[in-house]
Amino acid sequence: MKLLLIGHTGTLGQLLVEGFQQLPEVELITASRSSGDHQVEIADADSVSQLFAATGKVDAIVSAAGSTVFKPFEELTPADIQQSVASKLQGQVNLALIGQHFLNEGGSITLTSGIIKDEFIPMGTPSALVNGGLEAFVASAAFEIGQGIRINAVSPNALVGSWETFADSFKGFIPVGDAPVFAAYQKAVFGIMTGKTFTVY
Repeated sequence: MKLLLIGHTGTLGQLLVEGFQQLPEVELITASRSSGDHQVEIADADSVSQLFAATGKVDAIVSAAGSTVFKPFEELTPADIQQSVASKLQGQVNLALIGQHFLNEGGSITLTSGIIKDEFIPMGTPSALVNGGLEAFVASAAFEIGQGIRINAVSPNALVGSWETFADSFKGFIPVGDAPVFAAYQKAVFGIMTGKTFTVY
């Protein structure tokens, strides 16, 4: 299986790299803004098109890319929302819309949302907006996407690996370890379900 992982440098991305590299059936290709086998800016559709032109056909696309703005609501501006939407929402949508044409028949697309859609935190409104949009996109796209392609999302809680950085924002949350998070991505890539969001809370 030729698997393209976009966003391999963050805590989640590194977790996925370590997991997929241990699977002998997976040929892992990585991409991010500044490192990996290929470079891409997912908010730029032309950059995404260039990425897939370089990789050629793949069997699975997994995205752990995109970021959102964290600010108190009274300080949020339309530009902050647009930045969040362009990066994590539109960027991942770009990967799906363009990437579908570079997937082998029966391939899969896995996007990443997050717990903030369901359980809210201070300064998390842009994330809640983006995560909700991603999950609705996946649920609807599954009915229309062709060639037996499956599309899913994974929605993880805060990760143990980044807990020291985010603990103050996630008071009362219990961070999740690597194993259940990677298992959700395995389910999305190798399973039969489509249009689902696999939560790891």
